[in-house]
Amino acid sequence: MTRKADGMPHHDVVQDLLIEQMRRDLSRVPWWKTLWGRFSIASGALLIVGLGVAAVVILEERPVNETSIVHCMERPRLNADGTLSGAAVSIATPDGVVAIEDAEAVCTQMWESGAFGETDPLSPSPAPGVAPQEFTICVTDDGEAAVAPGLIECSVLKLHPHQPNVPLGR
Repeated sequence: MTRKADGMPHHDVVQDLLIEQMRRDLSRVPWWKTLWGRFSIASGALLIVGLGVAAVVILEERPVNETSIVHCMERPRLNADGTLSGAAVSIATPDGVVAIEDAEAVCTQMWESGAFGETDPLSPSPAPGVAPQEFTICVTDDGEAAVAPGLIECSVLKLHPHQPNVPLGR
């Protein structure tokens, strides 16, 4: 009885199967050259570009251009209908509306006057309140200041961050 030197049974059949599989693998079109591959690459690129544009628009720092109104927020989140919580403040005189130079001071005064502690909005003399220690100034799409209690990211409120080192109305 003669034995093969390599010792592997069915050596020729296994070798033919391996060669056939290698030919199929080498003749297969790479995934990125197929229709689905090209579609996946194009949609991924569009998604990345879209997210980049959205991030730039939302996170763009803006100055406060409209100083006649300041939105003092009661809590650092939006109302259920998407509006800002709290109240809008405007200072009027017989000569007209005065520009507000310090939005944080106006909102601190609103908090300390009890405007956000009273449950009855028509109460003639609300009890004094306690103002938060820190505020975050954000900017609406209309260029108005929105002052939220605490330190938050303005993008959570769908607002723009206030441009640092730029005073209100500049």
